[in-house]
Order: sequence, then structure tokens, then C-alpha cells
Amino acid sequence: MGKGQDRRGDPDHGDLAGAGRSQLGVDKALRGRDVNRPTDEDLARAEAEVVIVRRHWRPPPGRPG
Repeated sequence: MGKGQDRRGDPDHGDLAGAGRSQLGVDKALRGRDVNRPTDEDLARAEAEVVIVRRHWRPPPGRPG
């Protein structure tokens, strides 16, 4: 594997996940942020499927839970 390459073959992944300071430039970081935004379909699916569990949570006294 070359410098900055991981097993999946993505050369920029190593720049993001490696130890120490990131060698990723501003342009690539901004592009990665934009590419990774969830679509409307992703958000709808998450809304339907994700269950949030608050362990040991109790409603405040006098309020329904």
C-alpha cells in the first residue's frame, strides 16, 4: 500500500484517519464534508429506523414520560 492508502484503496482515507496532524488540505476537507451530507432519503430512513435509548432516564417529577 502506498503512503496514505488504506485497504479499501482510498488514498485520502489515510490522511483523515492517520495519527498526528492531518495532511488533508482545505479543499479536500470541504469536499469530503459536502459529499458526506445525508440525502433527504437518508434522513427519512433514519427517522423511521433509528431508536434512541436513554438509559436510566426518568422524566422530571410531575411531567409525563
